[in-house]
Amino acid sequence: MSEAEDRTVLEQATRLLQAHALCDRCLGRLFGWLGTDTTNVERGRAIKLVLTMDADLKLRAGDREQGMSMLSLLAGPGMFQPARIRAERESIDYVHGTTCYLCYLDDCVFDRIPGTVEKALDISRDVEFGNFLVGSIPIPILAERQDELAGAQEILHAETLKSDFNREFGKILQRELKKPVEFAKPDIVIVYDMEKDSLALQINPLFVSGRYRKLARGIPQSLWSCGECNGKGCDACNNTGRKYSDSISEYVGIPAKEAFQGTRFKFHAAGREDIDVLMLGSGRPFVVEISEPQVRNIDFHSLTERVKADSEGKIEVSGLAPSDRASAQHLKEQASRNIKEYHALISTESEVDEQILAKAMEQLRDIELSQRTPNRVKHRRSDLVRIKHIYEVQLDKRDTHVIEGTFKVQGGTYVKELISGDNGRTTPSLAELLGTPCTCSELTVTAIHS
Repeated sequence: MSEAEDRTVLEQATRLLQAHALCDRCLGRLFGWLGTDTTNVERGRAIKLVLTMDADLKLRAGDREQGMSMLSLLAGPGMFQPARIRAERESIDYVHGTTCYLCYLDDCVFDRIPGTVEKALDISRDVEFGNFLVGSIPIPILAERQDELAGAQEILHAETLKSDFNREFGKILQRELKKPVEFAKPDIVIVYDMEKDSLALQINPLFVSGRYRKLARGIPQSLWSCGECNGKGCDACNNTGRKYSDSISEYVGIPAKEAFQGTRFKFHAAGREDIDVLMLGSGRPFVVEISEPQVRNIDFHSLTERVKADSEGKIEVSGLAPSDRASAQHLKEQASRNIKEYHALISTESEVDEQILAKAMEQLRDIELSQRTPNRVKHRRSDLVRIKHIYEVQLDKRDTHVIEGTFKVQGGTYVKELISGDNGRTTPSLAELLGTPCTCSELTVTAIHS
């Protein structure tokens, strides 16, 4: 056990008061992790009271020098009223008008809490929220003083000024708001800057999950800027800055942002389909993130209808529900692990025999596929070889040079290249197994299994 740990709380408290004037709260905070289930004010007052009783005992026992010294310390730097009363009775001198070294500069930061609560109520009045959290930025010199004092006196169980202030501020604000404090995922955070004596309101984003169905071809999932001007506007894009006039993310995100009265939105989805591919079945899972929402409770049925109306029926959403950031992150991770089903119309250069078709289906059943990043996307994606699982392929001849195919594959599989082979970048491929060039003329996602 170190020398510091061997000292009693009373011995440590005496050393602290000999170094600097400390109020009840700040003395108690220096022992904040000892004897919990009380307040720092009560803890500091209890320590001073016991020291006062000990000083009184010494006086009564005839040890006046020790008793007077301790009472003078407690009445002056300790600012303890019972000690001051006893000292005045005994005509013991002490320092008057002291201020606490750890919480006072021009004023005591804890005395500001009632006014700060009123300001917090005012700045949060027009925002809808179900829970909250408070934070603070301490005055640097006060935080440094405590660190230096605790270090010099080898205090091992102190609570920080920030933690102490946040708790007291939060307790009073909670009583006024009549809403719970939430530490993990608060709707809003109210931060008090002690040095500037100012408040900042942080409105945390909200998340809405759902599924979308894309019922028209030619719509990208996200905004696609013009490649000629990089979104600045030019003759090639009619000064719109866009290659395509709409996107799924905007059809969903803009109505959601407006409904929640947010400032921005982000669209997260479990993968994406090509611009010329439909997304049918029960739809693709997504999460839309709304920044700084002023409203947190809306009618999801109305939002569902708004998306359909704004897109003129090209996009439908379903299953809208509150979500969280973890779900948005999980979608990204899930996209390459889930199972997807596709329907394709395939054009072949030569007519394919039924037996070869049947053999190809068998050869593509339950296999590992090696896919190098397709030529058509390698300009924007890393040129890597990905191993994907092909669960099942069904092929039916519909015309002399037309095959209808259904594919059940691992998420992230490039189905168009599974069909064409992409000049050998995907192997095996349908074109390779059929012995004739194949092209996917139409592709539809029919199901996504999470």
